[in-house]
Amino acid sequence: MNIQYIGEHLLPGDIGKFFVWLGFLTAILATIFYMYAFFRKEHRPVFKRSARLFYIIHAFSLVSVTAALYYLIFKHYFEYAYVWQYSSMELPMKYIVSCFWAGQEGSFLVWALFQALIGLILLWIARKWESPVMIIFSLSQAFVTSMLLGVKLSGTAIGSSPFNLLRQTAGNLEGTIFTMPDYLTMIKDGNGLNPLLENVWMTIHPPILFLGYALALVPFAYAVASLLKKDYHTWIARALPWTLMALLMLGAGILLGGAWAYVSLTFGGFWSWDPVENSSLVPWMTLVAGLHFLLIARRQNYALFAAYLMIMLSYVLVLYASFLTRSGVLADTSAHSFGDNGMTLQLLLFLLTFFVMMIVMISIHARKFHVLKSDQLLSREFWMFIGSIILVLAAFQIIFTTSIPVINSLFHSDIAPPVDRIGFYNRWQMPYALLIAGFIAFSQFLSYNENEPKQFLGKLWIPALLALVLCIPILLNGIVSQMNFILLIFFVLFALISSIYNMIFQTAKPRNIGAIITHVGFVIFVLGTVLTFSNSTVISSNTSKFDLGDQKANAENLVLMRNDTLFMNGFYVSYVNSRTEVNTTTYQVDFLTKKNGKFVKAFTLFPSVNVHPKMGAVYNPDTRHFLARDYYTYIANVSEEPDYIVIKAIMNPYINILWLGSFIMIGGFSVAFIRRARRRWLENS
Repeated sequence: MNIQYIGEHLLPGDIGKFFVWLGFLTAILATIFYMYAFFRKEHRPVFKRSARLFYIIHAFSLVSVTAALYYLIFKHYFEYAYVWQYSSMELPMKYIVSCFWAGQEGSFLVWALFQALIGLILLWIARKWESPVMIIFSLSQAFVTSMLLGVKLSGTAIGSSPFNLLRQTAGNLEGTIFTMPDYLTMIKDGNGLNPLLENVWMTIHPPILFLGYALALVPFAYAVASLLKKDYHTWIARALPWTLMALLMLGAGILLGGAWAYVSLTFGGFWSWDPVENSSLVPWMTLVAGLHFLLIARRQNYALFAAYLMIMLSYVLVLYASFLTRSGVLADTSAHSFGDNGMTLQLLLFLLTFFVMMIVMISIHARKFHVLKSDQLLSREFWMFIGSIILVLAAFQIIFTTSIPVINSLFHSDIAPPVDRIGFYNRWQMPYALLIAGFIAFSQFLSYNENEPKQFLGKLWIPALLALVLCIPILLNGIVSQMNFILLIFFVLFALISSIYNMIFQTAKPRNIGAIITHVGFVIFVLGTVLTFSNSTVISSNTSKFDLGDQKANAENLVLMRNDTLFMNGFYVSYVNSRTEVNTTTYQVDFLTKKNGKFVKAFTLFPSVNVHPKMGAVYNPDTRHFLARDYYTYIANVSEEPDYIVIKAIMNPYINILWLGSFIMIGGFSVAFIRRARRRWLENS
């Protein structure tokens, strides 16, 4: 069917497709020429210059692809399927940016762009390591860029292009508007973003997470490069700052995702052990373990194998997270995953290539690591090693359970995922959290190499006693009643006091202030998590005459007529008004107190309902933050006749402790620690 379509803007899409192919081909050429530069010494300078040129063209191509896609989105060219699917005329400008990474194609492009730009930095600083490092980098870029090709080879889809036209997505044009040359006159608007993504956190959470994914490739590349060069120690100083930056970005991305969940989802928490959440958390955990193994490997060779394994496995797990999220295998178990778009085989090939590379390279070189076992059991490095092993075991439990759908698919088994997901993971992770907090506590009093047992125990008793004393009011006040939570709070307080004690009095040598601040932030974060969500309370209940249909709804929801005032857990709440803007209706709910017989406004919450014409209603909570607690409210149901709303209100105590810990953990330690690692890298260059 040869139709001359009217009004289509084909040039920017064609430019985007051209640069996708140019980026893909130059990534392959850069990989080949860097391999020649490394293995063919006689012509090394020529091959390296060519490889560098190809990589620069590759990076420029991805910048151009990004510019082309943003141009289409900002111009609202709805003839393109990606633009129509994720943007709309009514979408506020601050969320138009989010359209870029709302779909699979855009998220792969963000990932590829970040890796390309990081690769340009490596061209400048890698020096003698450039060729082996950039072999790995260029190979990864070839795989990620291939996800944007959007072609079919023998019936197999190779990538999915963000520049496909909307009419190209229709299998058969007969009976559709695409049989008309002026079909664009009938497309007045796009489908738009999922209303859940219309949130400020979602404008920054995905790109920061993808930056963490991209940064995780750098230590992997240095690890492989060191094996190719048979230089098993110099790479440690080079990999350390990149490992820290990857941890910083991954951690920030995960926490921003938690903040989004807290203010946008209606379960009143920031973490629900969703499979997609887990698949992002596990690489962070293995990178933390890998960081500690790297620090130990600088002093003790016995940790070198573990350092290689965890650093390389972390990027493999990043690829596995991408496979889980984008292959459709989690479609029935996660609300965050993408559907299967036919790229499962391609994603699997990407994953297996780097997994096999890791296994083969480590297997070939493992005997050359010159392992020298240390007999000093009472040393900081030994207990850092044991603590890192515990963290790896915790990560393994998470990823194994998360992978149940994959296991069922591979082995045709019928293993059921846990029904009570949050309770299941909390029970399993509790012992690991206890052990890790305990190791953080007493490792603050251990120096590297040999320690005197009596001197060590003499330092230990004061923080342990203080932690025990602080636990008593928590126990007596019933803030936490379960014994496992009480034990965890004791060890967390023990770790917190020990870290602060070390910061003030230097209980061990050498003292790393950056590491101490990190541990302080981590244990405050764990303390906030335990205190907040083990003591979260639903404060609303149905005190009206309306029956909400079931016992749970009547026990947890409150029916508010407009301008009516009802008592709720120390407050009087009143549904005052509502206003509608585009698809979103916002409701004003006043929380009042009584003074001298008169109502005084304490605060106001504005929960809302976004009724998307194509995706249904999304209920957005609102939260009021106080120093010691949060009041969290969302609309459970609305009605026009009579005019009333049904709200659910939750009190989360001590939430600010959680956010304080997360801020310290991801923001307080990195500058000093990265600067120190960078200085060591310069000294070894």
